[in-house]
Amino acid sequence: MNLHKIIFDSTLYQKLKNTVLIDEDGEEKEYTLEYLITHFSERVELYCTKCKDKRVFTPDKVYRDAPRVPNMQFPPQLVRNEPTLYKTFRCSLDSQHKILYGFLVDGEEIIKIAEYPSKYDSVKDGFNKYEDVLSKENISELAKASQLESYGYAIGAFLYLRRIFENIIIQTFTDTDIKNKISEVEFRKKRMEDKIDYIKEYLPDYFNENSHIYSTLSKGIHELQEKECREYLPIVKTIIYFSLDEAVDKRKKELRKKEFANKLKNINTKLK
Repeated sequence: MNLHKIIFDSTLYQKLKNTVLIDEDGEEKEYTLEYLITHFSERVELYCTKCKDKRVFTPDKVYRDAPRVPNMQFPPQLVRNEPTLYKTFRCSLDSQHKILYGFLVDGEEIIKIAEYPSKYDSVKDGFNKYEDVLSKENISELAKASQLESYGYAIGAFLYLRRIFENIIIQTFTDTDIKNKISEVEFRKKRMEDKIDYIKEYLPDYFNENSHIYSTLSKGIHELQEKECREYLPIVKTIIYFSLDEAVDKRKKELRKKEFANKLKNINTKLK
C-alpha cells in the first residue's frame, strides 16, 4: 500500500478498501485508510498554483464533516450523513496557499471525492516551459491529458498524448531545413515509422529511442481496456515528458550557440 499515491495520485471517485493490513516488526496490524490519511504527517513537494512553482507543503488540519441533516421525507427526523474528511497541506513559502484532498467513508470503502486546486490547475502552468517546442494548443492538450488522468479516463488521456506526438512530428518536419525536402502532403501520407525515420536527426534522441510509443498509444485508444491504459499511462507520459525536456534543452543550446556566434561576429566587425 502506497499512502502517498492514494492521497496525491489516486483519481477522483476511485473506491478503495478502507481496511488495510500493515506489517510492523513482523506482525500484521489492521488499520483504516481513514486513520492513516488523517495522521499522514510527511512534508511533500507539490506544485503551488499561487507561487507558480514547486514548493514543500506541510500537512495541516483535518476537517471532518458528518452532520445530522433534516430528512425531508419523514420530518422532523434527522439523518446522519456519511462521514467525510478533508486533509489540507500548507505551502512553506506562504501559509495562505493551501492544497486540499477530500475523502468519503462509505461503509467498508473510502472514496476520493475532492482535490483543490485540480490536477489541471496544478500542471497547466508547469507545461509553459515547453512553449518553445510545442504550440499553445499542444500545451493545452498536455494539460487536458493530465486532467483526464486525474478523473480516471486513461483512454482519453492516451488520445490527447497521441495527438501531441503526431503534432510534434509534423511541426519538426515543418521547422527543419532538409535537403531536397518533400512536400508536407507527401510527408503526411507516410506511415508514422517512415515519418520518424525521415526527420530522426532533428528529433530528441530519447524520442527516437522510444518511437514505438506511438503504437502503444494507438493500441491504448483502439484495443486496450481502461484498466490497462491506467497501468501503462504513467510510463507513456513520462517518456513524452523526457523527450520534451530534451527538446527544450536542445533548443536552448542552439539559441545560446547562435547568440555567442553573433557576439563573436560583432567583435570581429569592431576589430576590422
